Amino acid sequence: MRTPRWISRIKNALTIKRIRDGDSFVPVGAESSTSVEARNANVVMAPLLFIGRAFTQAEPVVERRRGGMWRPVEDHPLVGLLERPNLYYEGDSLIKALLMSWYLDGNAYLIKVRDELRRVVELWYAPHWTVEPRWQPAGRFVDWYDYTPVDGRPAMRLPVADVVHLRYGLDPDNPRKGFSPLKSVLREVMTDEEAARFSAYILKNMGVPGGVIAPKSDTRPPKPEDVQAMKEYMQNFRGHQRGEWLVVGAPTEVYQFGFDPNRLMLGPLRDISEERVCAILGVPAAVVGFGAGLQSTKVGATMRELVRLARVTCIEPAQLTISRQLGRQLLPDFESRPERARLRFDTSHVPMFAEDESEKAERVVKMVLGGILRVDRAQEMLGLEVDPTQAVYLRPSNATAVAPGEDQEPAQAPATAPTPDNRIAGLLAGAQLNGNGRRNHADDE
Repeated sequence: MRTPRWISRIKNALTIKRIRDGDSFVPVGAESSTSVEARNANVVMAPLLFIGRAFTQAEPVVERRRGGMWRPVEDHPLVGLLERPNLYYEGDSLIKALLMSWYLDGNAYLIKVRDELRRVVELWYAPHWTVEPRWQPAGRFVDWYDYTPVDGRPAMRLPVADVVHLRYGLDPDNPRKGFSPLKSVLREVMTDEEAARFSAYILKNMGVPGGVIAPKSDTRPPKPEDVQAMKEYMQNFRGHQRGEWLVVGAPTEVYQFGFDPNRLMLGPLRDISEERVCAILGVPAAVVGFGAGLQSTKVGATMRELVRLARVTCIEPAQLTISRQLGRQLLPDFESRPERARLRFDTSHVPMFAEDESEKAERVVKMVLGGILRVDRAQEMLGLEVDPTQAVYLRPSNATAVAPGEDQEPAQAPATAPTPDNRIAGLLAGAQLNGNGRRNHADDE
């Protein structure tokens, strides 16, 4: 079957070259200088790479609501599409690329490719600087998207239904786009980059000799040929001849020459950038491997607690937000009733989430033993094979079910050990005394 021309045009246009523009206003199809600097900065890429590795361990799952519970759908076509979006790269690379744009620019884009029946058959990642939402003054919130390949090809107008737009919040200056959290720490990112460049320039341009050999007095200055001969003679003390004795025929002094790089104080300066960037992303610096965070682990939380903090403050919120946005924009292409379906990322087999899974299992077991949860429902919640014969509740044998409005029999008072006071009171209450103070035995009979 011949591929329609418009589908081929989209595929060809998705082959992208990057063009960097340092101007303050960057048109569609050119990447801003700030985005380039942030993407090339190791203080930014280290936490972003950690997020990408942790995020993509979870697998996408589509669930439908049945019987008041969300149940996974086996072999859903959307899951297959996210795992293999096209013929050229897999879903792991696609999600990592989306995360990169999502954090760097606050916007991430996917372009849908449809077949002759308007079914979505491929998904393509489009860098954030190549796509721009457009709207008319009296039109909708977004009327179309301009996609401009940066290799000189003409711009393409894509309908809203063919573009997946993931936003990180909303940009106050343009609510149609997201807002990158890293834009607030660009100054710290640039500071770290300048510190790295400064260190490199020092090591490159301020080379110093290992030592200085000078005459002990200036009465007999060395001749140029003597200096050259000494330099050639010093070559004999390199390699495996290091440590050999040097004999000089004239009074000579040897000086160690150099400077102390610690006076520059570049380490603490770079620690500030690491802390600010990691704080913005919600990832503890120690989890990434930054020195600023490793110093705090000696007196603070353990590494396991920090990994859990990174999961709670960064990975889980990102998975929840992205899964909701992907589901809202992709499920209508695969579900007749998308409101009864959802997309989520399954973390049940991810080592980072293993501790929470154990706590969840303990909580479910307590609910089953307490008679609150049915056994088969508990099996389903834990991802186990459901046994239909276990649609039962486990309740203690001494528990009594009481319907609303019914009176429950009062419980018997617990027996107490007799004391002199209550024994006397019991005798007085049970005995009938006559007027002479004697017991009336006739009444007993």
